[in-house]
Amino acid sequence: MADGKEIQTVRGMRDLVGKDAVLEEFIESTLRKVFVSYGYEPLYTPAVENFDLFKIKGGAGEAIKDEIYYFKDKSERELGLRFEFTASTARVVATNQIKMPYKRYQIGEVYRYDRPQAKRYRAFIQADIDIFGVKGLEAELEIMLVLKDCFLALNLKPRVIMNSRKLLQSLLEKYAGGKEIEAMRVLDKLDKFPEAEIRNMLEEKEINSKVLGVIVRNSFEEIESIVGAENEGVIEVKNFLKRTKDAGIDFIEFDSRLARGLEYYTGIVFEAKIENGPSVMGGGRYDKLVGLYGGQETFVTGYAIGVSRLFDYLKEKGFNVGMKGIYLFGINVEGKELTRVAQDLREKKVFVEIDLNSRNAGKNIEYAQKKGYKFVGIIGENELKANKITLKNLESGKQEMIGLLEIEKIKKEVMG
Repeated sequence: MADGKEIQTVRGMRDLVGKDAVLEEFIESTLRKVFVSYGYEPLYTPAVENFDLFKIKGGAGEAIKDEIYYFKDKSERELGLRFEFTASTARVVATNQIKMPYKRYQIGEVYRYDRPQAKRYRAFIQADIDIFGVKGLEAELEIMLVLKDCFLALNLKPRVIMNSRKLLQSLLEKYAGGKEIEAMRVLDKLDKFPEAEIRNMLEEKEINSKVLGVIVRNSFEEIESIVGAENEGVIEVKNFLKRTKDAGIDFIEFDSRLARGLEYYTGIVFEAKIENGPSVMGGGRYDKLVGLYGGQETFVTGYAIGVSRLFDYLKEKGFNVGMKGIYLFGINVEGKELTRVAQDLREKKVFVEIDLNSRNAGKNIEYAQKKGYKFVGIIGENELKANKITLKNLESGKQEMIGLLEIEKIKKEVMG
């Protein structure tokens, strides 16, 4: 309490406690395991960066101050909290000698000064992967395979829409009269505003609004007929869709409405939704960004997964993550005996939490259930004499006495 008032979390931010924290950790660790299995290595960068880093990215300039947490330190240096990881990663690559290809992942909290809404936070978790130093579509193919395995591990089905920045640029050159970037920014709002408003926005900028009809019809064949079959973007889209199909990736489709309005994208762009659920991933190829930070121009493609959106979706669906291991308590045994058994199990790589308050069996089981344990271990006088543990499955009610030397049987039960 401060001055009689309850201290709350900062607006737009939240705590994750108990089972919520366990679910969050499960999602992060699941993604991390998939990333590592493909050879990606972790990267850690500061949450606070020089404001110039954000000002450069995307050419947003001073206007980006309204969208991020911007402040000055005691030496009047302009700083900001990271609003994603891409700029920081590009800075690292630009300022370090890194052997290519460089495959990195990063999982952590990012911050945006958005207006807080339901499931839209000012602090949220993202998981990023990027491949630096690969020119061809091998990079795009691999990160789609990574995405497939991430969703599979979480028992989810993705739906990915894709487009080519080169294709969209070529199409807009036919209609926008040198205002292609402005047109992209307007078209990127198609999922937020009615078509009539988008048409007005284009006309206000003196951009031929006929392009809107082409985009909304979403016919790859029509666009190909406008820009030509030999167009680099047309070839890129065809090759990408063929490569992914050949690799058994069946959840990707072309969508001309996808603009990914940020200016640094240079090739394939994509966005993923959970099937019948929210958008949880966005990314693409951005070969010029490292050069903006003084480094050598570097091929790079990657995406960011909205971990907090995955969390909200899985929690709503009742996705339950149990505590691995055993909650161990004793009945009429000394605490030192309970600790000895717990340490013996821990040395054999079994996760064990013990009762520290000498509660009765009913209270201990209730506590274990609330924490999400599937198994409790019970040590009584008979178990001590026989060097065994009574293992009880809280879901089925089944229990059996297992010898402590039968450690593989215990591990198979509780650590699966």
